[in-house]
Amino acid sequence: MAVNNIFFEGLGLVEGHFSGIGQYILGILKGVDEEIDKRMLMGEQTPKVFVIIPYDTYPRFQEYNFKHIRAKKLPLKFKYVAALWHRGMMPPLDLFFGKGHYIFTRFVTMPVLFSKSSVVIYDLSFELYADFADAKNAKFLSKGTRKSIKSVDNVFTISQNSKREIADFYGFPKSKIYVATPAADQAYFYRRSDKEIENIKRKYGIGKNYILALSNLEPRKNLETLVDAYCQLPANIRNTYSLLLVGVSGWRTDALFSKIKDLVAEGYDIIRPNEYVSDIDKPAIISGTSVLVYPSHYEGFGMPPLEALACGVPVITADNSSLPEVVGDAGTMLDCNDVDGFTRQIAKHLENSEKTKKEFMKTGPIQAEKFDWQKSANVYLSAVLGDRE
Repeated sequence: MAVNNIFFEGLGLVEGHFSGIGQYILGILKGVDEEIDKRMLMGEQTPKVFVIIPYDTYPRFQEYNFKHIRAKKLPLKFKYVAALWHRGMMPPLDLFFGKGHYIFTRFVTMPVLFSKSSVVIYDLSFELYADFADAKNAKFLSKGTRKSIKSVDNVFTISQNSKREIADFYGFPKSKIYVATPAADQAYFYRRSDKEIENIKRKYGIGKNYILALSNLEPRKNLETLVDAYCQLPANIRNTYSLLLVGVSGWRTDALFSKIKDLVAEGYDIIRPNEYVSDIDKPAIISGTSVLVYPSHYEGFGMPPLEALACGVPVITADNSSLPEVVGDAGTMLDCNDVDGFTRQIAKHLENSEKTKKEFMKTGPIQAEKFDWQKSANVYLSAVLGDRE
């Protein structure tokens, strides 16, 4: 195997708000770091792997403590690099950093002159479900991705469903689209103790048992269906369980928040944490729920259901896009618009909560184990280095 230089564009890894893209790239890079370590111990040649970042974000990069992955610093601050990227005005990166394989991690590439390149396209929500997206961002992604896909050698994506959609929508060869899924690290996502759960509930002002919705608050996540389903539950269940909405407020949420405000005034127990839930507390928040409900209209993957399964928590989710790949036989799936169906399934899970909990403590982690960061990292290495059949 020839040794190559692999460059990951790392803006998502070091930006101020650590988004899902940042979490994905970190997982892949940790897997790459582990795989290089393993190959070196076996006496194999390994590629040199670099992450391209603005120079002012280097302290953030150092926090990740990679063993074999090094930073390549652009001579511009993050805000200027981001602005040039958005405007399509970045100079060719291989003029700075030399020949290699450049992997662009956020849908839209930057130029290279004499190197191969790949782009990561997570999903096509901005093309197929633009009505649910932020209009300005959808326009940018649509224009940028259409242009980018014409110049790259490979595409990486996160589910078989996204692979099919990319091939069909853009006419890109399926043989050059590689699926490298996210994963829920079970050293981190596991069922937490009752004591830890109670401490977390106190921290975030959660007073009683709860049904959990974990997602950005935006139209595509279809939280209105969940709110309607919750309000239809029998009074005895609603008196016992709050509906807890955990997630960052996105766009076009005014109608949802107005509806929730009116329902709360009528006595429905729909709540949000009293502060932003940190990543370190998320496994305990998940572990503390009796059921996670995820009625999304569309997902490139769907991390919250996978994280809940890893924690042994019952999952009810929609049956569309990539979600059947994620939950397999371990979760309950139904049409995302079936309000009555969600009401029935939530009630069924809660009326048999102890039995359901025991079942998911076994089946959930088994399903979650099918997804592995090092396995996905190998997809990248094998595709780029050419040692994949």
